[in-house]
Amino acid sequence: MPVYTYTTLDDPLALATGSTSAQGINASGQIVGFYQNAGGFHGFLYSGGTYTTLDVPSATNGTLANGIDASGQIVGAYTDSTNNQHGFLLSGGIYTTLDDPSPGTTSTTATGIDGAGQIVGQYLDAGGFHGFLLSGGTYTTLDDPLATNGTFAQGINDAGQIVGQYLDAGGQYHGFLFSNGTYTPLDDPLATNGTLAQGINGAGQIVGQYLDAGGFHGFLYSGGTYTTLDDPSATNGTLAQGINDAGQIVGHYQGASGPHGFLLTITLNPAPPAGTTAHMILRGSNATPALAGQYEIYDIGNNAILASYQLGQVGSDWQFSGLGGVSGGNSTMLLRNSGTGGFELYGISNNIVTAAFLGTVGLDWQFSGFGNFSSLGQSDMILRNGNTGALQVYDIANSQITNTASLGTVGLDWQIGGFGNFSSRGTSDMIMRNATTGGLQVYDIDHNQITGSAFMGTVGLDWQIIGVGNFSSMPGESDVIMRNTTTGGLEVYDIANNQITNAAFLGTVGLDWQFAGVAPVHGAGTSDLVLRNVNSGAFEVYNIANNQLTGAASLGQVGLNWQLGGLAADPPAGAMGGADNSPGSTSQLVQAMAGLGGGGAAGTSDAVQLADDPSQRPLLTTPQHA
Repeated sequence: MPVYTYTTLDDPLALATGSTSAQGINASGQIVGFYQNAGGFHGFLYSGGTYTTLDVPSATNGTLANGIDASGQIVGAYTDSTNNQHGFLLSGGIYTTLDDPSPGTTSTTATGIDGAGQIVGQYLDAGGFHGFLLSGGTYTTLDDPLATNGTFAQGINDAGQIVGQYLDAGGQYHGFLFSNGTYTPLDDPLATNGTLAQGINGAGQIVGQYLDAGGFHGFLYSGGTYTTLDDPSATNGTLAQGINDAGQIVGHYQGASGPHGFLLTITLNPAPPAGTTAHMILRGSNATPALAGQYEIYDIGNNAILASYQLGQVGSDWQFSGLGGVSGGNSTMLLRNSGTGGFELYGISNNIVTAAFLGTVGLDWQFSGFGNFSSLGQSDMILRNGNTGALQVYDIANSQITNTASLGTVGLDWQIGGFGNFSSRGTSDMIMRNATTGGLQVYDIDHNQITGSAFMGTVGLDWQIIGVGNFSSMPGESDVIMRNTTTGGLEVYDIANNQITNAAFLGTVGLDWQFAGVAPVHGAGTSDLVLRNVNSGAFEVYNIANNQLTGAASLGQVGLNWQLGGLAADPPAGAMGGADNSPGSTSQLVQAMAGLGGGGAAGTSDAVQLADDPSQRPLLTTPQHA
């Protein structure tokens, strides 16, 4: 996992018991905040290892320094002799008072400043707290439309994006991001009693804190993922207040004797080690609260786990859908919200490097798999309607839905077995299997259309399709492995030109070993079978070449409270298909119709030809929030 290095910051003039809070940090690593001593509150600037006290000349009851920009301009607040609070800007050694001019204002606080000198904060009037943006000498009020009891603007980056929090009717805090005129709520999925967003950097990374039954915890929101930040010295909570463009984070933690500032430097996970040919993703089970929604990545090569790292944490209502290669040469992980139907796509390279919300579709539409269905050299996805059997393809490029097309409708007794180059034309084709008869039908897909179909035979229902890969070692071929649900036997079927061209029995494995995936575990370009023991959590890899098992190795054991997400090639060699039932199923093909080519009765009489159904075409909606 990324290495988190916390450094405690205590102003030497602060109370001996600890009373220092770091509030902001700029690109040069200069830090501002405040401390308390017998004389009250004082701001400070920490630069080059030296603390400098900041006291506004007009202050009689305390100074708080809250933000600093790249040029060293500092904003904050001070309290005068009448106990009224005023904002301030410190620039070139001169303090300038900032008071929002809105009628009835009784208090103003400046909290953040960007490289253009734009300042954010909040003011108080008879109606409560309101955020403000001060730009070019003009104050603009910021009120989140969901706020009923106050809006607080806390931080701003050089792109003018603003973060803060608002209070709802129930007195609950919610973070917000204000960007291009739109407010987006920010709620840490672990929060039970509120989320506060405090700082944002140029990359759009956001820090703040959330409150649960155990108290306050800091968070980093980056790439669509919330990561909890708890200073190891904290006994009563951690609050993250600011972040710079280098990703350094400041704030304070509550120790046994009082608050202490901190500087957090995060070193990302290293790149996959040499020899890595595959990735495996595991997800912490929702049944184990301490692990719920956590994701880990395992780098695999030469039949061994080479390294493993923590990726981050996503809300437990987000479920794993698929793993493949969709974005910028990275492996990508597709998650779906079990409550809303929203899809989120994460680019992964031992760290979550990108995140994009694809949109929302009704939960009667289920993810079926990735493939190059558009014939544009990208990885697209197919969804299937669980009520009608309709199939819809979504083209994905640059982490966005670029097009959608209906493939038609097929009866629900036909289930998806997988995707691969079954036609030998270099396309991503689909195998379906009849759950009643055991019949197998292949559908060629090109430019988002069904361009051909062939019936490949019938197999007993005690055999299930479990995986697709190049097991024959014939260049460009996509074959399938089927498994007997009674004996555990494994059979491989070579497929070329939409026909079964060969079959070979691989052997038998106990049924306590279940399908985990097919990936190049032994070496680049191989299709190896990975199984997992349902009792122990152990992983075993079986190397397959020329339709034979050529080796086997243990990959180790992981507790069953870690659930398998998926396996993918590194670097991504293409999309990986899914199946209606996971693990899938296989059977020994009845090859009496080996030369069938779709002429058998089962190919047409069971009405497996896809029928276009325009009324069932779902469109991913534009996301309203992250």
